[in-house]
Amino acid sequence: MQEAYRLFRDDALLVNRRYQRKLVWSVNEKQLLIDSILDGYPIPLILLAERPEIHGSGKYEIIDGMQRLDAIFSFIEQKFEYDGTYFDLSQSARARQAAEAGHFETTMTAPLLPAEKCANLLDYQLAVTIFPTQTEGQITEVFSRINSNGRQLSAQEKRQAGMINPFSEVVRSIASNLRGDVSDDILLLHEMPSISIESNRERQQYGVRALETPWVRHGILNVKQLREGDDEQMVADIAASILRNSPFPASKEAFDEIYNVESTEHKALEQALAAYGTKRLEAEIKSTFSVLFEVIDSHLATQNGLRNLVRPAGTNPIRTPFYAIFMSFFDLVVRQQKSPSDYTAIISSLRDVATRLTSARHYTSTEERVSNIDTVTGLIQRYFVSKVPPVFGHGPGLALDFENALRRSKIETGRYEFKQGLLRLDGTRPWEDGIYAALAETICGIANMKPGVDGYLYIGVADNDSTAARIRELDGITTAPIPPHHVVGIDREATLLGMSLDQYVRRFVSKISQQRLSEPLATQILSNIDTIDYRGLSVIRLLIPGQDDLSYFQDRVFVRNGSSTDEVTDVKRVAALAKIFS
Repeated sequence: MQEAYRLFRDDALLVNRRYQRKLVWSVNEKQLLIDSILDGYPIPLILLAERPEIHGSGKYEIIDGMQRLDAIFSFIEQKFEYDGTYFDLSQSARARQAAEAGHFETTMTAPLLPAEKCANLLDYQLAVTIFPTQTEGQITEVFSRINSNGRQLSAQEKRQAGMINPFSEVVRSIASNLRGDVSDDILLLHEMPSISIESNRERQQYGVRALETPWVRHGILNVKQLREGDDEQMVADIAASILRNSPFPASKEAFDEIYNVESTEHKALEQALAAYGTKRLEAEIKSTFSVLFEVIDSHLATQNGLRNLVRPAGTNPIRTPFYAIFMSFFDLVVRQQKSPSDYTAIISSLRDVATRLTSARHYTSTEERVSNIDTVTGLIQRYFVSKVPPVFGHGPGLALDFENALRRSKIETGRYEFKQGLLRLDGTRPWEDGIYAALAETICGIANMKPGVDGYLYIGVADNDSTAARIRELDGITTAPIPPHHVVGIDREATLLGMSLDQYVRRFVSKISQQRLSEPLATQILSNIDTIDYRGLSVIRLLIPGQDDLSYFQDRVFVRNGSSTDEVTDVKRVAALAKIFS
């Protein structure tokens, strides 16, 4: 056990999100495992994969046993109690050192597990097999076989288990974005809590709060369904409908078929996706979600807001009405390139709409779903109009990506830069023309982070509580917190300057265009500036496309070190950077 904990704390145990699910064990299940270990009972084999050519030597992907390892290590790190006691950190030098280094919070006053039982836990011999492998396909095949009959896997988790193909990948990516658990594909085991789902019933210090996801917040799914992956099934349902250009006839058997790599349905769907494009499909679905929830949240910010609107007397999840509403929005926003013009009228039109729709418990035919979508579209289409630019890919359509950028910035600090605005927060509030040179240096630094990797600059976001408090004091606005950031918008500055929002943005673009950035970066950023509408606040988003060559500002080179921007003056280092890009 002590060697396993050493690997854990030495960042040697990895989780591949492409085939592993999230942490799902309850506290009671974790306590039962600790009880078995303390009583000396054997527990199932831990299976690891060694891929030195990918991860380096001494690092292992967990194929089977992630939930068990997390339960053991989280008990050692005092995340939960057993029989009214917590693990005594004084009995493990490595755990005590990790606590002193601030890697986890400790419980100092609670009753502690007796030293003898702590020793029994630490001396327990885990059964571990290391599987040498050369390809990810071998790992996913083993994982799929192990989990195909797992009792604790839901139907959708069984379908996704071990599946690595374009369709399952795009479903997983979109669902992760909607939950807000965006991350790299490979995570350290101790990072898994940050992308796992926390419910109000059990507090396990997980990063994704179920009630804050749009699925649970609006009563589309309940917490149990979200934890079991039903959100991925709903995304698969929507994606399949778009690719087929016809509503998917949803049933357990139909979903099983599209995940069966040998089936005609699966092969047809993969061909359709190849023709449609994964990036296009992901962008269209995310943009539709952004626009839909911007409309809903403008009037229904309370818990179960959408459910209470479409089915006022109901308490069950509203999967059928939501599907019809989403597909109607998709047709209007993406296919017809229209924008919602009257949020209040749209909300009013959807009131009690569930009573007008056909709903089936086991099987919903394509014809019934077409009828449901047509019913919703007939109610709301008059409140959508053609605008330039349309909301798809602009404004409200970028809200979901914006939220996830705020979350990712905590991990990938160098790729993101946030500015509260263009005016100083002192008594005079002057317009600082000098800020544009600093912004250009930052743009250059982000472009030089890594070849081909995009970065972002946002204007209208405060990066700490004190700045947000100062803005509330000066400008009398309500900020939108997405910890540790606060969305403060640029509307307040436009008003203070006596400008329209459009004039403010055009001045920003004009000033940026005057900065001496190297080509093609200078031209590319000017065509990638958007204004995001987020909860009534406007934010400028400047996309910094990944570059193939080293970028310069005023013939000088800048790089990012964390969230700071530094000039590179050493000639040898400039040459080394240029070599990376070449």
